[in-house]
Amino acid sequence: MGGFVRGQRPRAVLVDVGGTLIRAEPEPPVVYAQTLSRYGPTVSPTQVGPVFAQVWQEMTQEHPLGLDRYHQVKGGERAWWGTFLQRVLARLQHPAPWPEVLEELFGIFSRPEQWRVYPDAPEVLRRLRQQGVKVAAVSNWDSRLPQLLADLGLTPLLDTVVVSALEGVEKPHPEIFRRALLRLGVPASKATHWGDSPLDDYRGAQACGIFPVLIDREQLFADSYVRAAHLEEAYELVFG
Repeated sequence: MGGFVRGQRPRAVLVDVGGTLIRAEPEPPVVYAQTLSRYGPTVSPTQVGPVFAQVWQEMTQEHPLGLDRYHQVKGGERAWWGTFLQRVLARLQHPAPWPEVLEELFGIFSRPEQWRVYPDAPEVLRRLRQQGVKVAAVSNWDSRLPQLLADLGLTPLLDTVVVSALEGVEKPHPEIFRRALLRLGVPASKATHWGDSPLDDYRGAQACGIFPVLIDREQLFADSYVRAAHLEEAYELVFG
């Protein structure tokens, strides 16, 4: 389970971002469908959704586990997203011009208006900071994340932001967790990590000796995990 033991008071919380602190609204398949439909035949979110998920899984499996995906493509993150988009278009047999669509989508997902902060997130982060608990966001994301968190007003509630695209490693690799702990000055035995991925967040943190809590907002996973339905419940579980 990790070195931390419930009942102790942790000195640091590492927290995932997507699905834990923020979510896209509308969801990516909806945005893709709306955008593609302006460049050619109408396509629906129900058509895009399965293809989006399939290509994401495919490209995730193509790079070595734990190494940042955006470093695996010549041209970096924009080239990675270009490859992703081209594969989506090919599967949908959609004729939209991918360079123009890529620029539009890249801009859309860079804007804070495209994202929503979960209502429980700011309050829990403030409470942690007020109690002297250090907080690090640890995320598999591209280099746009620090600015996005600033635009959403979350940066003042975080001690550091550790982003895979800037680090060259991504969860579940132990190195990204170690770097977060090093920047906080806290050992793994005094930290907990909260996130929504059983592999990247839960198993990744656990392998480093960090006490993990799976944020299971949709109640998707089994009781074999230490789970919480939201950040408030995670706080009560660990600090209550």
